[in-house]
Amino acid sequence: MDAEQLLELEDLRARSRRLRLSRERLQPRLDRDRALLAERTRLRDAHQGDVDRLDRQGPHRWIASLDGSLDERRQRELAEAQEAAERVEEIRARLATLALEADQLDGDIAALGDTETPYQEALADLVLAARAGTPRPGARGRTGPPPEEEVVTWAERRQQAITRRADVEVLLPQARALVPLLRRISARIPVVAAGMEASAMMVTDVHGAAFWSDGLGELRRQVAAADEAVQRLREEVESSQLPDLPLPDLAGFPEPSPGRMRMVGHAEVTTRMDEARGWGERVLAEAEALVARLLLLREELADA
Repeated sequence: MDAEQLLELEDLRARSRRLRLSRERLQPRLDRDRALLAERTRLRDAHQGDVDRLDRQGPHRWIASLDGSLDERRQRELAEAQEAAERVEEIRARLATLALEADQLDGDIAALGDTETPYQEALADLVLAARAGTPRPGARGRTGPPPEEEVVTWAERRQQAITRRADVEVLLPQARALVPLLRRISARIPVVAAGMEASAMMVTDVHGAAFWSDGLGELRRQVAAADEAVQRLREEVESSQLPDLPLPDLAGFPEPSPGRMRMVGHAEVTTRMDEARGWGERVLAEAEALVARLLLLREELADA
């Protein structure tokens, strides 16, 4: 395998990736139109059912005939049914066009076959050959062979970029799933705070001082689940070839009270809720920053 053949494999691989990307972008349109077709079909059937009930003998026809509105109602229902049927046919025609385009893309992708494996194997062969000192024919546009160091450096950079892109594709869904989880916790904090403040379920000590039940227990369980998700994400990052990523730090959520059946005074309620709100805003911002960083990395590695 020489550099010229590697470039040909790279061209095939690039074409395959463009086709796959086009197919991925087409799928949401197919799914949306299929769902819309099902909805419009149900609406058409409902309107047609109204027409059928007015056409056959029964209570609907009898009631409409009493007040003289039978013809008017039938014409209205028939017009609505016809309009709904037209919308169904429009969507069905558009869906057929999209399905044909999808079939063509699927056929082109299948005709190219697996372009990724031969390309990565060729990269590895090129590196090994360059390190072994085997003469390599020049790439396109070259009059002589490239220096060995240039071949090795270029091929290794390509291999590293491919690996990093795969790492990003693994991490991105996990990071995205973390954002709504932390958003729910953050949104729940002021609700809990308001409930504790308005709650009549408080107790007093022998001196009459009021104490509130620590209402953050339900949130601590959710925080623990989010912390496990972050830990799994951290393990994935450590085993990847990606640079350091800004993982959310979930430390700092108010701990349970050490005693008094986990009861807290009013001043501590206020302090704890302020700490919890600040924690929620911080960790949510950190999770969103992680997603943004991964999206940026994916864009940078798009050609890998």
